[in-house]
Amino acid sequence: MKLLFYYLQILLPVALMVYLYERELYATTLVAILVYVLLYRPLVDSHRLIRLGEMPRKDRWKMFIPFYGAKYFGALYFGALS
Repeated sequence: MKLLFYYLQILLPVALMVYLYERELYATTLVAILVYVLLYRPLVDSHRLIRLGEMPRKDRWKMFIPFYGAKYFGALYFGALS
């Protein structure tokens, strides 16, 4: 159930961005995409990794480094696999 909740957390904002795009609110969609990629996803991913015990809380800032989360791909998307 926790994995399903994580998938909902990462996919529902994408649905909002698609809705904004369909409404031809291109500037708002661009801002939403930037906020999602640069702020929202690193925070959600780091929170999940901390809860799984894969990453210490003090290293949360490292998730803002591009592609740093790829190191934890298995843990993020499939549960604690490492």
